[in-house]
Amino acid sequence: MKRPGMLIPVFFLSCAAAGGQFHAGEAAVAATGESYSTRAGYSAAMQNQAGLGRIRRPSLSLHHQQPFVTGEVSVTSVAFQFPVTRGAFGIHMTGYGIPGLRYGAAWISYGVELHPDVYAGAGIHFHVSSVPGEWIHRWGTSCALGIQVRVNEELMLGAHVMHPAAWDSGRQGGRMKEMTIATGCSYTFFQTATLYADLHVCPGTFLQSGFGLETMIANRVRLCMGMQHAPLSVACGVEVLHRSWSVQIAGQYILDTGNIPHASLAYTL
Repeated sequence: MKRPGMLIPVFFLSCAAAGGQFHAGEAAVAATGESYSTRAGYSAAMQNQAGLGRIRRPSLSLHHQQPFVTGEVSVTSVAFQFPVTRGAFGIHMTGYGIPGLRYGAAWISYGVELHPDVYAGAGIHFHVSSVPGEWIHRWGTSCALGIQVRVNEELMLGAHVMHPAAWDSGRQGGRMKEMTIATGCSYTFFQTATLYADLHVCPGTFLQSGFGLETMIANRVRLCMGMQHAPLSVACGVEVLHRSWSVQIAGQYILDTGNIPHASLAYTL
């Protein structure tokens, strides 16, 4: 049996103690192998902040995932993006927990258009865990930097670094987990389909790759599918567009741990 139910809360506790590993983001990103380096979606404040530089309309979105299809851990995020001159601000807040331990996190980010084809962004991350009788059991902060470059109408390049500087009150010396570097590209063809490819590196710890495809299969329906290496996973999802609304549903199967369903609901003003 790959994932005994009684071990899920123990796994959750270890994740929270490490500064938090669950962050519910846009379902379409999960469905395309977590390839976020060149995106400008509803989770840009948490993923590549440079994507906020391409936001032109404010939006409010709700994201949810159910890791390992259990009731013990349910992750929910709320995100808000609002454009300003030559860029946009974004806020992404996440909460989850089990009885006796709660976890919350927030990204406050800004992205700017440096040039008609060059975008940069930065974000500050705060996280806190609480236990009965102790509202702030453990807290921490970190930052992230990102850049995106449009080579031509079809090709986009992106790079992102998470946790280049960080602080965690529960770690000796205040050091948090190692920084993660992401780089990737996306290529649009036939004007309705986009290929994504990402490489995520945590120096001395892991090397992870992700690939995905998005394509319109109907006037207002987009199909998303992808895969990821380390851990090996496959995913598929759909996005339905209706006026100012976007509904995304995706399923991700991780070989080592099982299924993770994702859902997103967004409204663009």
